[in-house]
Amino acid sequence: MEQKNKNNLLTYALIGMLTTAVVLAFARLSYGVILPFMRDGLNLSYKEAGLLGTTTSLGYLSTLIFAGILASKWGSKRTVLLGISLVTAGLAGLSLVNSYLLAFLFMLLLGIGTSFTFTPLITLLVAWFPQKKGIVIGLTTSGAGIGILFAGMIVPYLSSINGEAGWRWAWGIYAAIGLMVVILTMIFIKNPPVEPVYEHQQQKTPAKEIYKNPKIINIGLIYGVVGLTYIVQVIFIMSYMIDSGLSVKFAGQLMALNGVLSILGGPFWGFVSDRFGRRKSLILTMGLTMLSMLLPVLFPTQLGFTLHIVIMSCTSTGLFTLTQAASMDYVKPSEMPIAFSYVTFYFAVGQLVGPTIAGWLIEDLGGFRTAFIFSTICLAFGIILTLKVRNAAQNEQVLTTLNTDLKEHVSP
Repeated sequence: MEQKNKNNLLTYALIGMLTTAVVLAFARLSYGVILPFMRDGLNLSYKEAGLLGTTTSLGYLSTLIFAGILASKWGSKRTVLLGISLVTAGLAGLSLVNSYLLAFLFMLLLGIGTSFTFTPLITLLVAWFPQKKGIVIGLTTSGAGIGILFAGMIVPYLSSINGEAGWRWAWGIYAAIGLMVVILTMIFIKNPPVEPVYEHQQQKTPAKEIYKNPKIINIGLIYGVVGLTYIVQVIFIMSYMIDSGLSVKFAGQLMALNGVLSILGGPFWGFVSDRFGRRKSLILTMGLTMLSMLLPVLFPTQLGFTLHIVIMSCTSTGLFTLTQAASMDYVKPSEMPIAFSYVTFYFAVGQLVGPTIAGWLIEDLGGFRTAFIFSTICLAFGIILTLKVRNAAQNEQVLTTLNTDLKEHVSP
């Protein structure tokens, strides 16, 4: 039974990694890699480019709560399938756009699709493996690193051999991979079993009480800082490097390196936090991320950008993993989807305002350095918030009883 559960975890985590690569890396994060080429192809200003990044976040934020409601009625699997399908359609559309308006609409569709995919996917995985949520979330979010690695290699290459059409080919390849993930999800992913009710379980906490929990609000604010600063970095770092005199090839190689290191970051920090606590892990990763954000401000050189990428890639997916896991530390298993959806709302707000603010700062108030100084200040605020985090006392007896009972009757 133990070996079977381990195999099931790896299967679900692998599909989760591929899904994350599509809905986070391709649909959200790789925009920064494609932006220099797409901006030239569509004649976009940096303000317009920042607004497109915000558009994706707007689609994500505006449908996030509805996606949670739909998942509770449809089941997580059907909701995830809908989300990946919408993302795939948006990626295919971006490969064909010839106007800013169409790009705006398809970027909006990417955000909507992501909202119907990511939160239901994470809660589905945690429901199957509640005692290993740190490692399973870490493995799943490492898909973002895999996707960025792929983007860092394929986008510059396609642009070098296809000229102005290279970025269109990149979006098209992303869409093809998205279609493959839809098929894999249909075949292998199952909804978690309905949680049985035990006499010793307490009455379910009303959602509004979870929303008012100061510990969860604090985690939400941390996740908001993570969302804001991370999206600014991934959208504008490629352009910042090229603007500072780095070659397109070298910048692409750094983005590929970012992807390689990010793959291991999520599982590593998830394992560390499961063993040694969320608080210490969060403080360390937030501090390192702030340091990495400051480096290209002080040293906009090959060395400065290389150190920035190395440190950032080792901590960024860790921040995602730690914050997501921490959001579910203070509630019972049946309430984890509510808590996770709630803190993800803060994350979405951060990603909504981040690109617009950064685009404005770059265009009108001092260029890329100003935008990265702004992100550094936000991360300093994030460190203050992480100092308030306390390691939650898990009800291991209830989790163990629940998990054992479920695995004896139903397996993924």
